[in-house]
Amino acid sequence: MKIPVVIPPKTLVRLSRCDEATPGWRKQIGREFRVGYYSPQDGLDCIGLVNDSGDYEQTTDRRRLLMYFDVLRLSHESDLHGEKRTPLRRRKQRRKPRSFK
Repeated sequence: MKIPVVIPPKTLVRLSRCDEATPGWRKQIGREFRVGYYSPQDGLDCIGLVNDSGDYEQTTDRRRLLMYFDVLRLSHESDLHGEKRTPLRRRKQRRKPRSFK
């Protein structure tokens, strides 16, 4: 998968690694986030990570996002600032597969 220079909003990523520079992430490995809409004040290199509740929880940059996160689903969103979009909402919980006995 070719990752564009500006990672589109709504892209789904999973925290997959940490190191001595990010020890607080160790217990969060496996968490999934969506890339939020970019803030005009912060620019396109400040990537807001949106949690399952729809809250902007933390920020990173492209280099660190590609270093510590796996891109699970690349979005095709073209409105980088979300000016004509509704804010990201709570993420629907995935249903667990039923077990058949």
